[in-house]
Amino acid sequence: MLRPALQLFRHRSLLGTLTVRDLKARYRGSLLGFFWSLVNPLLLLAVYSFVFGYVFRRPLGSSIEPYALFLVTGLFPWIWASGSMLEGTLSLASNSGLLRKAVFPIEILPMVSVFANLAHFLFALPILLGALAVGVAMGYPIGGWSMLLAPLVILLQIPMVAGLALALASLNVHFKDVRDLLSNLLTLLFFLAPILYPLEAVTIRPLAWVVWANPFSPFTLAYQQTLFAGTVPGWSLWLHMAVISWLCWVVGAWIFDRLRNTLVEAV
Repeated sequence: MLRPALQLFRHRSLLGTLTVRDLKARYRGSLLGFFWSLVNPLLLLAVYSFVFGYVFRRPLGSSIEPYALFLVTGLFPWIWASGSMLEGTLSLASNSGLLRKAVFPIEILPMVSVFANLAHFLFALPILLGALAVGVAMGYPIGGWSMLLAPLVILLQIPMVAGLALALASLNVHFKDVRDLLSNLLTLLFFLAPILYPLEAVTIRPLAWVVWANPFSPFTLAYQQTLFAGTVPGWSLWLHMAVISWLCWVVGAWIFDRLRNTLVEAV
């Protein structure tokens, strides 16, 4: 559990350099280049505002207004987490040459995916906050000082996403089915997280428990409360996030350490 964390801390400058290189490589050759990091969330917000603000004004019987802002408040963190896991899963297998010659801790490779996607999420936050400000100006009772707590939610979520990326990356080297299974599992987890609907809308008690057991649900609720509803999450929600994050990191780091010595041969 501690070894990967210490290795990442000791090589934090290399992790930062590789993350910046990854971000530059994504937009190399494109017309807008790095500005796509800002344009993408803006376009996503515009699409959801149009679809759920004008085409489907009250989806799922929800009375939440403005629904588009409620949706993207949970959707942007989900894109960070799911993108990190999908790209992190492939990070070791797709860098087989680098893995064989690596003179640095190989756990850095999955972490590059995590922090590159985190950078995109952070770039999207000002756009989301601007949209919330517009919503407040239009008279909606949303937002508030509780949004200052959003960075704490992000800090709690980082070990969770990082632990899952470590486990998935090492497992995918040995079991190529992991990538395909993950794609389908993420689709299921997306619909079982209260992103498209408020948790209160799930009236079937067993299903509500399933939604609550989704590891992404407490983080989604915390983002919605701090950014959209303008309320401070209760201590039970903070504890829920801390436990989930700690468990994901411990299990993910343990799996990676167990498979570490076989990764180069298997890749």
